Amino acid sequence: MSKALFVEIKGVQFRNKGAYLMLLASLEGLKQLPQPTELVLSPGPNLPYPERARLGAWQKLSYRRGGLDLTPLIGKLPSAVQRLFNRYGMVSERQVDLILEASGFAYGDQWPLRFLQNTAKEVVRFAKAGKPFVFMPQAFGPFKTEDSKAAMRDIIHNARLIFVRDPVSLQHLQSCVPNLPDSVVLTPDFTVGLTARPNDEIPAMPGPYAALIPNNKVVSKFNHADAEKMRADYIAAFAAAANKLAEQGMQCVLVNHEGKEDAQLCEEIAAKAPCTIVQIEDPLAVKAFIGKAELAISSRFHGAVNALSQGVPCIATSWSHKYHAMMSDFGMGDYCVAELSEQNLLHALQQLLDNKDTLASEVKQKAAALKQQNAAMWQRLYQSIN
Repeated sequence: MSKALFVEIKGVQFRNKGAYLMLLASLEGLKQLPQPTELVLSPGPNLPYPERARLGAWQKLSYRRGGLDLTPLIGKLPSAVQRLFNRYGMVSERQVDLILEASGFAYGDQWPLRFLQNTAKEVVRFAKAGKPFVFMPQAFGPFKTEDSKAAMRDIIHNARLIFVRDPVSLQHLQSCVPNLPDSVVLTPDFTVGLTARPNDEIPAMPGPYAALIPNNKVVSKFNHADAEKMRADYIAAFAAAANKLAEQGMQCVLVNHEGKEDAQLCEEIAAKAPCTIVQIEDPLAVKAFIGKAELAISSRFHGAVNALSQGVPCIATSWSHKYHAMMSDFGMGDYCVAELSEQNLLHALQQLLDNKDTLASEVKQKAAALKQQNAAMWQRLYQSIN
């Protein structure tokens, strides 16, 4: 048997269900490689040891605080020292053979420049070592400062592959490098093909239900100066949609797709409308629950993907260009609500209710085509690293 590849998957975690789904999709795709692989994860507050251990993951030896990054120096430790660390389940950057960067949306001017620059340095180090650094399908940009453009240029010229999730992100990359290399490839989200897996966390529902999936980031005080008013308007809009669905005889279930911040938002919406709240830890079980809904309203990107990939018509409330692009991939661009208000959400909901059966059929066809594009993406990746 050939030597196993140490594959580090970056940008994933266990708390955010979308990030967890991207981890699972990466692991599923790696199974088709001709050689065996060993998973490597960096420790973090949302990647606790017990859950990493259940996946059999090696721990990445790294240290990065602010502008100080000792990770490459750790990789230069003598081989005997590194083998000693291996006994305790730890590997250095030098021992990692392949990196899959699966953040989803983490590179642009809305995030700290240092994060982008650190990643650029890492990509360059891997290129010099002849090792592939691959960006899995994700959104990018914008890049308006010369410093961010320079860092992104290093990434574009040195990454083995960059899968870009939408045309707007592609334009943001072109603002850094007008003539993009063939290694930059437009391809849709890669969690579409993950198979839902019901478990005993899923509650029994006595009748048809709608899945409502809020997102605290949309109204967070860290992201918005007028967060308090936005939160009130957001809660009012979701409550109005839930009340309308209840009048139609449909149960409304608020699905917590994240953690405690979304849990609080769910409770505030449920106080104003007849909703139950569901928290399911297993991301594939969450997908299974959403897949049985009559329809969904989601402010979480992968909450919407979970619905649409299973033929469930969905309204997405958007805070980024990535939402409209994803909804358009499924033929649902008209159901992406960019300016959220009671009136706008209720209007979109009425349209969806009027056309639900037709939309469900069309979405299933689109999902099947997107799964074929996912398969082609993995083939491109296999060819590029062999």
